[in-house]
Amino acid sequence: MTLTSRPELDSEDQLVARAQQALSSCNWEIGACAAQWTQRYARGRTDADFGQLIGLSGDQVFQRRRVWETFADVYENYPRLKWSHFYVVVNWDDAAECLQWANDMEATVAEMKAWRRAQHGEDLSEAVAEEAPFGTDAYLTAGVGMVQDPDAFVREGRGGDYSEVPFESDAERPELATSAAREAGHGEYAPFGKGARGSAPGAEAPQREALSPEQVVKKVVVTLERAVAALSPSVLESFSELPLPLQQRLLDAVENLQARTAGLS
Repeated sequence: MTLTSRPELDSEDQLVARAQQALSSCNWEIGACAAQWTQRYARGRTDADFGQLIGLSGDQVFQRRRVWETFADVYENYPRLKWSHFYVVVNWDDAAECLQWANDMEATVAEMKAWRRAQHGEDLSEAVAEEAPFGTDAYLTAGVGMVQDPDAFVREGRGGDYSEVPFESDAERPELATSAAREAGHGEYAPFGKGARGSAPGAEAPQREALSPEQVVKKVVVTLERAVAALSPSVLESFSELPLPLQQRLLDAVENLQARTAGLS
């Protein structure tokens, strides 16, 4: 069953458990849980409060919830993309076009950004200072969070809002447990991080499967599109001033490409 077709209504404890289990594997699941919790159980509490329940910061919860609420009904239409693609485009007015291109080309996030810049007529040879979609890069931070039992919240009367007492920073609470936010693998050891992987003793490193012709062509297309966009008028005007060996390398590469693709048309 997909996340978008989940008909049952989870209790608050079940939502917290689902989100905790998804910390190391599925940002979509965390976003879905956070969105449902906000709608049904928040009662004045915030993303930071839900984050304290599962071991993430308020920013990290907000990012996942926002991406889920924006793309929950369409993300399955882009099976080749990762959650990070959607995180990057959440504030783009041309998000659908960029996601479709990236899905068709099996492009990375960096390639998708470069393609979008090229479509906007930007010079790809110039560095660009990019801001995170939510003004923070905390979604990739491996930090330490506090996991709190939902039953520790204090209700103000039957069916009332939750008081803020359990979240007083100076209060010592026995039900709080330290939990590492299981995100990207820099800093602390992560059991599923790249640094934890390795071949068995005496075993040879696994061979990567050869790319299919379609995959090769898609990668070539992406590379050529970026190259064409990078060769701006100002770059071409300065071509004659470049070192002769570099000029010749470019001319040879263009000639070799023409010769290799001569029989395609």
